[in-house]
Amino acid sequence: MRHEVEIMGHRLVFRTWNYGMKQEALRKSTRWEKDSMGELEADVDPWTLNDMMLMQTLIEWDLKDETGSPLPITLENIHNIEPPELVEAMITYTQRINGVSVKERKKSSRR
Repeated sequence: MRHEVEIMGHRLVFRTWNYGMKQEALRKSTRWEKDSMGELEADVDPWTLNDMMLMQTLIEWDLKDETGSPLPITLENIHNIEPPELVEAMITYTQRINGVSVKERKKSSRR
């Protein structure tokens, strides 16, 4: 499903995750460690999960480089967006449309 939104004056288009995308992102962002009782416990790196989620769900934007040319959607370009609040708003939006709250991330990573 496509979701078109305007955030901080920029047009962005996201798609919702499919099961495989979500599982890939959770696998790449989760580290398993033993707790004090020897049980495995998931530790989800939210930065990696956010990067994976944006790269998998952001399909269009109207951002341009300093010469006015369309900026390709890459992780490097996402990391260089100013102001950082724009990226934070993008993350919040894609988390909402994909049902990825902190609680959901912890629950999903234990499966």
